[in-house]
Amino acid sequence: MTVSLALRNHPSLPAHTRERIQRLAQDQGYRPDPVLTHLMQHLRNQRAPIPTGNLTALTTLDAGFVRRLLAGARARAAHLGYDLDLINIAPYLRRNSTLTRILRARGIAGVLLAPTIDPISYRRLLDWTQFATVAMTYSVVEPRLHRVVTHHFDNAVRTFDLLAARGYRRPALAMTTDMEFRANHSYSAAYYRAAQLQGIRPAPMLLVDRHGPADIRAWFRRYRPDAVVVANAHQVRDYLFPALGERGCAAVAFVCLDYEPDVGISGMDQSFEIIGSHAVDLVVGQIHRNERGLPENPTVSMVEGRWVDVVGKSGTSADAHVSSAVPMECACRRSLTTRRVRPLNVAGLQS
Repeated sequence: MTVSLALRNHPSLPAHTRERIQRLAQDQGYRPDPVLTHLMQHLRNQRAPIPTGNLTALTTLDAGFVRRLLAGARARAAHLGYDLDLINIAPYLRRNSTLTRILRARGIAGVLLAPTIDPISYRRLLDWTQFATVAMTYSVVEPRLHRVVTHHFDNAVRTFDLLAARGYRRPALAMTTDMEFRANHSYSAAYYRAAQLQGIRPAPMLLVDRHGPADIRAWFRRYRPDAVVVANAHQVRDYLFPALGERGCAAVAFVCLDYEPDVGISGMDQSFEIIGSHAVDLVVGQIHRNERGLPENPTVSMVEGRWVDVVGKSGTSADAHVSSAVPMECACRRSLTTRRVRPLNVAGLQS
């Protein structure tokens, strides 16, 4: 029994005992039988049902995309036989030891870290040696953990390629400062890559939260973009339309890198539910392998987005298989599909 527990890295044995037995097994050329391992895991799960409440998601931000992440995580956890708790950790940020005791008392084995409003360090939040952990964001900068995130760079590259294929020659990029960080600088990297490959002189990235309406109007007059890519669809509504008005927006096409159905701008659906689901798979795998604590070599798993064309007033769309939404009432919210340019077969853009 001791040897079996040691080879499964079971925490019931002291670390030095596990390491000694594992070294001996390695020296003797031991290799586990994957079929037998799978069978024994199944038998153990039958004998000892998984307790409820053994996964938790730690969050401080209540936003639509976070709710989508958690919905996907909760559905996948239930499919695997787990319950997923949700804990708002704002009250525990200054009482670190309290949260560790609470999680252990609830029998929590796996922890998911949801996005935060601002970059934050959780290094002292928990005794990380007690838990298997996966982050669903770049905004948790410490500790260094396994992550599952959207493929920001690929999503942006595909978006700029789509604009070029539809005839737009002066694309520009606008976003808030926090999104440049949340995307791990991938959006700006894709923008300048596209400009270089297309042989165009890129306009400086417009950080909309750092400029007032007059500065935004001056930027548009100077660089005269024919298409603007925004990180989030609501940034058109909240920043650009108030600054430019309906007439100023009418000459520009807008697409977004985070499609929001209620805003009605074509763009990339980041598939947050899939990200949450994959995060659960990753943390459950650690639990099954009895892996706890901070990884020596953290990995990042990326999920590709899915392009969604908003159907314009003409009722046309570049791809009949993508979702549609009611277009915005004001001219600045028009879909790309309203422009009379060479149509693009976007089947290759679907993830």
